[in-house]
Amino acid sequence: MQLHTRGLEMVYELSTAADHLQSMKEEDVIALLREASAVLAELLKRDVPKERQS
Repeated sequence: MQLHTRGLEMVYELSTAADHLQSMKEEDVIALLREASAVLAELLKRDVPKERQS
């Protein structure tokens, strides 16, 4: 799956989770946050400022 598509899915999943947080299991919230972190990290790798590139 393309990173952009994963990012869009994460936005939807995070928004949905925010609306239904009370009904989610703790382990599902943790998994969602870890996935969001991984997707965000990949997106940030694409957009590293030139002065920070090695």
